[in-house]
Amino acid sequence: MRRVLVGGLAALPWSSVGRAQGVPARDLWEFPLGALFEPPALAVEPGAGLWNPATTALASDARFKFGVASLSAGAAQSVDGQLLSGSWRRPSGVTWGLSVARAAVAGLVRTDSDPQSLGDIPYATTLVSLSAAREVVPHLTAGVAVRWRHGRADQVRGDAVAADFGAVLHDLPFRHARLAASSFLWRPGREINDRPAVLLAADFRVLGPSATRELRLGLAQQAVNRGARERGPFMSARLDRLEARAQYLRVSAGARTISRVRSGLALHYARYTVGVAREEGLSGLGPVYQFTLSSLVR
Repeated sequence: MRRVLVGGLAALPWSSVGRAQGVPARDLWEFPLGALFEPPALAVEPGAGLWNPATTALASDARFKFGVASLSAGAAQSVDGQLLSGSWRRPSGVTWGLSVARAAVAGLVRTDSDPQSLGDIPYATTLVSLSAAREVVPHLTAGVAVRWRHGRADQVRGDAVAADFGAVLHDLPFRHARLAASSFLWRPGREINDRPAVLLAADFRVLGPSATRELRLGLAQQAVNRGARERGPFMSARLDRLEARAQYLRVSAGARTISRVRSGLALHYARYTVGVAREEGLSGLGPVYQFTLSSLVR
């Protein structure tokens, strides 16, 4: 973990000096790719800590975890995202994670002096993350991540290196409560152009004797610098192999505030987890759908 952190911090000054403008397509990372089913600060499916490096950590009885996610918002201009992730727990207790994520907008038509289409305008971004996490003391897991981000908007291209930090307090004495916090796409001194996010979430067990038979309630919040801010309650219920979740969010961007509802189902079978989630209320894009699949190797 120390090497990952030092490498990320060493790259930050170079990326700040070498890029006078912000990297294009930052707004595509306001879509919760891989975290539509769970609050981003607590999201463990499909894994590898895309939103919170601390969630990369695997339990002591696991060796590897692999996952994929696909997100789609269909409309005249559709947004699509894909995520591929993997994590590996070492005998030292440190879990290493690697993820590759991509998001793009299709249907941006290039025109000239008349409505005749001259082709599509590329608008896409790619994010590669290397993370490390471990339980540093009982009930506290911490993680760090180094990220390389590339963006393209028509003929404008850019890239940047960021370092993020996250932590999860888990299995606390009161109702098996959890508290999570992390940064996302943070580069010191570049907050105006890069618009990093702060992610927070907390939940606790209301009913049930174990993690496979329980009802939980919580609150999640996300704030993007000079961008959207969202906050709202969520609930999750699991009965053996079946898990259901729902979340209500109030999203503010400038003077405008809208409501969103996220819901989803997941099936846990043997070492596999399959999930489907949906978000409604996204202005101009219609419903957003997400599919996730992960596999755990013990």
